[in-house]
Amino acid sequence: MIGVPVAGGYVFYSGSRALYERHRETLGVPVDTTYVGEDAGFAALHDVALLSAMYGMFAGAAHAFALIRREDIEPTALAPLLADWLVAMVPAVHQTADQLRSGDYTKGVVSPLAMQVAGTPTFLSTAEQQGVSPELLLPYFDLMRRRLAEGGGEEDLTGVIDLLVR
Repeated sequence: MIGVPVAGGYVFYSGSRALYERHRETLGVPVDTTYVGEDAGFAALHDVALLSAMYGMFAGAAHAFALIRREDIEPTALAPLLADWLVAMVPAVHQTADQLRSGDYTKGVVSPLAMQVAGTPTFLSTAEQQGVSPELLLPYFDLMRRRLAEGGGEEDLTGVIDLLVR
């Protein structure tokens, strides 16, 4: 994405805002810039956070393709459906951020955690029937069950984040 103006790429910068502003025009020549705060480590942290989400998405996509791998389903036929579905799920990122900011994990919930946990056996049995390892799903499902056990049944999936923070 670097050097391709229409690609939407950017580089994170953090540290001295004054220094960033002084060199912003030069820094923006190969690609856009995004300043993320005074703490010098915030640029790297933002990068790893985005890449972590990317790998989570890739894991889900890998599991989806594995489910159809042994069937007479063209991966190229699933790909546009999968891409459209992932795009449709993007607004959930904003809802999660709003819930984290407010502390109200029940705000705007469409599919409560209790309902989602109740549906996890379907995913696991489908994986088993298709001869696909559930190892990409199990850690997340385990977290969902833990949060439910703590009383988060009416929440969105946002409460799982609190289980990840030590």
